[in-house]
Amino acid sequence: MKSPVAGIVALFVLFLVVIVGYSSVFTVAQTEQALVVRLGEPVKVVTEPGLNFKAPFIDTVISIDKRILDLENPSQEVIASDQKRLVVDAFARYRIKNALRFYQSVGSIQAANIQLTTLLNASLRRVLGEVTFITVVRDEREALMARIRDQLDKEADGYGIQVVDVRIRRADLPEQNSQAVYQRMQTERQREAAEFRAQGGQKAQEIRSN
Repeated sequence: MKSPVAGIVALFVLFLVVIVGYSSVFTVAQTEQALVVRLGEPVKVVTEPGLNFKAPFIDTVISIDKRILDLENPSQEVIASDQKRLVVDAFARYRIKNALRFYQSVGSIQAANIQLTTLLNASLRRVLGEVTFITVVRDEREALMARIRDQLDKEADGYGIQVVDVRIRRADLPEQNSQAVYQRMQTERQREAAEFRAQGGQKAQEIRSN
């Protein structure tokens, strides 16, 4: 007949085994990659989904998204090569291609977004500052977006990030400039209409005289 002490010891040992076993495994989801850190030092990167093992209690698992992520950029004012001011609304899409480099350089998606926003704005100013207003809004927008993406991707590589796309949603004159342009166009149309009415009135008078 087993003593109560032996039963308690057995339960305690079983409890320890369960805890150790539970802390020795981790699961990587389909949309994630995992960085295993041992006492603050990176040990390995797991990119394939499924069940994995780690050293219990001393290893920490950091999950890093491997989906394509969106970077929303606030509207920026850019000066084109013909000195026209543009309000540019752009966004980027990126993914984390090197989890270790990403962790060591920026550490989080929030920090990466801040850094990428700075780089994207600098790239917008460089590329759009070399071309005219008409080129940006009408002629070569696709080519300009590709140039901005390539520049941003090259700079983001140091953070373990791949930039897959950059899009300019809107590139317009500032509100006060747009209003001035609209008023000039309106004045010009009114002047042309007055000339047409005057010419029509003159023709009508000639017809009545005849």
